[in-house]
Amino acid sequence: MKGKKISVSELKDIEILYKGDIYELACLILKLYDAKDAGTNVRSRHTVYGLADEYAMLLRWSRERVLASLAPHNLPLEATVEYDA
Repeated sequence: MKGKKISVSELKDIEILYKGDIYELACLILKLYDAKDAGTNVRSRHTVYGLADEYAMLLRWSRERVLASLAPHNLPLEATVEYDA
């Protein structure tokens, strides 16, 4: 699945603490990285796994706890999260 991408909207209905929380975090991270990368040829993007890691870090939870919440949604963990087409 190398190079796999998913749209950020695929995260909208997922609930870890509340519905859409991982979606909101993904949108914020996309905006922050776009601002950081502005004026460069770099385009930073998180994978689903990386997004779970960021969520866990914010809550001081284990990554495994967040991944367990994502598991029922069968998201490819190595997929890059992108803006909707």
